[in-house]
Amino acid sequence: MKILFNVKKTLLLLGISALFISCKPQISVKALSENSADLSFSTGFSEEISKTIHSISGLDPQIPLFNKDDILVLLQNSGVTDVKASVPSPTEISTSGIFATDTQIFSTGFLAISKNSLSFTIGPDQLKNFYNSLNEDAKSFLDLMMIPCLIDETMSPAEYKELLASMYGPAFAEEIVDGSITIKLTSPDGKKQKKDTVKLGDLLTYTQAKSWEVKW
Repeated sequence: MKILFNVKKTLLLLGISALFISCKPQISVKALSENSADLSFSTGFSEEISKTIHSISGLDPQIPLFNKDDILVLLQNSGVTDVKASVPSPTEISTSGIFATDTQIFSTGFLAISKNSLSFTIGPDQLKNFYNSLNEDAKSFLDLMMIPCLIDETMSPAEYKELLASMYGPAFAEEIVDGSITIKLTSPDGKKQKKDTVKLGDLLTYTQAKSWEVKW
């Protein structure tokens, strides 16, 4: 039972890690107050990428990358409320919940909220904070991805793509580096919004943090 639990927990954390290395992640945040936000995210991989992930992480290929019940439990145990999740396919996950400012996504520095603003920030420090919050199995998975700031290297998107291609093949590298993440921030009344789409290759090779902000 302990071994099964550890496998499930590792898959859970890999699922959350996938938000930053998937070919089609989306994150949407609506401020509720200065102390909480309604956050939803979805992410997924192609079948080819899924097979590569199972292979490089040593996971049983029969085990899906995402499990709805396990994701729900992890988020609830992390203090997230009103949690919802769906798994459209074994390689895709969509989830949402209300995140207080003492939950992990705020403590890593990804999100910040005040009485009249909401911001999302990503860069080397935020990625390192997130990495340091994971268990050893999930850290090992991100180690395999060789994200530049996590291996103390500076690379252009093209150089990072070349590195991934040399390790896991050009199809894998292209899907990761040329994929994109959509970020949407919304004010409490829903009247003001900031939305942007950024290539993952750019995001994962930032040498300085980049922020998106909506004010009201």
